[in-house]
Amino acid sequence: MSSEMTSPPEPVEVWIDESGRLMSDLGSVDTQCHATVRAGHCPQRPQCVLLHRAPGPRLLFGELMSELDDEAGIYLETHAKQLDADLISITVDHVGPDGPGGSWRYRLLPMRWKTAEGWRATDARLAVWPD
Repeated sequence: MSSEMTSPPEPVEVWIDESGRLMSDLGSVDTQCHATVRAGHCPQRPQCVLLHRAPGPRLLFGELMSELDDEAGIYLETHAKQLDADLISITVDHVGPDGPGGSWRYRLLPMRWKTAEGWRATDARLAVWPD
């Protein structure tokens, strides 16, 4: 057995481009996939978690997410289940108003922000799929 340790991955660089979109070394970052919790949506459940569309291949995960009221509309990460230190799973009841449910697994990567002063470390992670 080797005693050699693997080094952590280099942080992915993340910035806001000239048009105001969030970008990364790996491409654009989806910041507009929000979940809604609806009571009484389906007769067989007390409440359902809905997405208006499937999430993108890259999402922000961590310190930048807001805590919003469940009935008003919430960030997708609220429904993430931590499977491992660097792996999450997101499962919802419906994609679209009456569509089927969905489930996605994302690998969490370290990231750093581009600022006017240079690069800044952050506790936020970039969630990338497929894992």
